[in-house]
Amino acid sequence: MDPEMKEMTTKCFRGRLKTFHYVAWAFVVLLVAAVITLGVFLGITVNDKNALTMRSENGYLSSYYTLTDSLLQIENNLSKMRVVRTPSLQSELLTKAAINAEVSEQCLSALSISDANMQSTVKFCNQVGDYSLYLLRKLHSGESLSDTDYSTLDKLYETTRLLGEKMNSLSEKISSGDYSFSADLGAEDDAFSSIVSDIADGAIEYPALIYDGPFSDGLDDPSPVALEGEEISQEKGAELLKTYLTDYSNVSVKYEGELGGFIECYSYSFTAGEVSGNAQLSKIGGKLVMADVNDSVSDPKFTKEEGVELAEQYCEKIGIDNMSAVWACVTDSELYVNLCYKEDGIVFYPDMAKIKVSLQTGRITGFEAREYIYNHTERDTDYTVSITEEEALAVGYGEMKVESVRLAVIPMDAGGEKLTYEVYGTIDGYGFFVYVDAATGKDVRVLQVIDSDEGELLM
Repeated sequence: MDPEMKEMTTKCFRGRLKTFHYVAWAFVVLLVAAVITLGVFLGITVNDKNALTMRSENGYLSSYYTLTDSLLQIENNLSKMRVVRTPSLQSELLTKAAINAEVSEQCLSALSISDANMQSTVKFCNQVGDYSLYLLRKLHSGESLSDTDYSTLDKLYETTRLLGEKMNSLSEKISSGDYSFSADLGAEDDAFSSIVSDIADGAIEYPALIYDGPFSDGLDDPSPVALEGEEISQEKGAELLKTYLTDYSNVSVKYEGELGGFIECYSYSFTAGEVSGNAQLSKIGGKLVMADVNDSVSDPKFTKEEGVELAEQYCEKIGIDNMSAVWACVTDSELYVNLCYKEDGIVFYPDMAKIKVSLQTGRITGFEAREYIYNHTERDTDYTVSITEEEALAVGYGEMKVESVRLAVIPMDAGGEKLTYEVYGTIDGYGFFVYVDAATGKDVRVLQVIDSDEGELLM
């Protein structure tokens, strides 16, 4: 090879080798940087995951300890009711019990494991709160609590005490590190789930009561069979809500977030002039689940009968047909109405909606349809009546004076539904509902009415 050419080739090779070294070093530097970056990223990711788990666990623990404290407060206040007879002090104790019952419900929702058993515990706390408010209304109207009232409070106290003891027993496992909500909640042998199951399974009993209409406390089945259609958007929900607020104009709606549980909902707040409120719509189908309007109410201009008619008309407006009022109660110029689906003369208690009507303006100020959404469907059951009304009455009801009879489908504790004759009557001023199997003529359920001068059974 020509010496000059050989020298040029050598220089060219050395140049390429040098360039290769630069590229190789650059590649190594980039690789090291990538490894360091990836390591840092993974470290951050792991730390974020741990922090998220810690926040979740702290949230669960906060709800749990608040729940146990609220149950203790309810227990203490109901225990004091056994010895207190001064109305002012009784009112104070019942107010505290109602507040703590509401707090307990919220904590249970935060600890929700989408389990039907949880619903039974929520239902109990709801009953404690509602019953306390019922007795408060009774005291504020100048009445005294009856022996039956005190007996019922004793039973609710005992149930709360047992539930509180079982909740407290979990504290030792938490303290020793043997239980973690974020890891164990909802697991097969979940200690918390076993506690809430005690009420559902009957290990912890509490009285079956009604004070705002039969079966008004809802059902245990958490399957919303009435929801149909596709999942709606937040924007669609806001537009639908305006159509549901039929009594209000110039409605402005604000999206507040999503709510989990047995019915997944969009939550909204709204204003209509000086009136404000909040509402929940189901994500599936955009059904109105609940609405509450903060509307001032004073002097009534509508009668109870007119208010009941307005409630029934409202159901038709929002697409809930064949609803008939079965119970009504007036408190502070507001009418509370329970409505049930009615077909062929049969009242279907599982398909219930509750409406609040202002007797001053005639506007709907409250709505709740969870039971209806859970249960309303085209039933293929053959509701054959095998016994006559006369035969149902021939069963005998002791000293009870029978005042009314009608056919009704009721939910059963063990699940399912049953066609019955609903026999309503009174003994010594106390009302009772006795349900007689329309196929066998046997008593299947009895409920005692917690009497109220403002409540009325509507036939």
